[in-house]
Amino acid sequence: MAFGTATVVTNKGKAMFADRLRTTPATYTTSPKYCGMGVGATGADRTAVVGDTALSTEVETRTTGTESVQTTSVTGDTYQVIGTITATDARVVDEFGLFDASTAGNMGFSATFAAITLANGDAIAFTAKIQLS
Repeated sequence: MAFGTATVVTNKGKAMFADRLRTTPATYTTSPKYCGMGVGATGADRTAVVGDTALSTEVETRTTGTESVQTTSVTGDTYQVIGTITATDARVVDEFGLFDASTAGNMGFSATFAAITLANGDAIAFTAKIQLS
């Protein structure tokens, strides 16, 4: 699915990427590959911004996404994570985040989108692409 309202690499995400380029990472040793979804992001006052540290109201258990490197403009310039999250109850979701831990942790990528209504057992396959440019 394409994210609609806003997508950003958060301030923590920028720090994660910079730290992981070092020979010996000191702070962020896990990549932002844990996928979370949330509710409550729509409205004039809520879009993804670089200062985001969490989803508005995270629902469901985070899943471990599959990481890869893709090409958007230059060979190998895009970090991609694909993860599927299944609803355990009826939900109206409108945000997604990538985290460096399966619980708590730092949010490296924040996205908001038009609300999607899910029934219990419905799943969304999220694809997040972060192009380094």
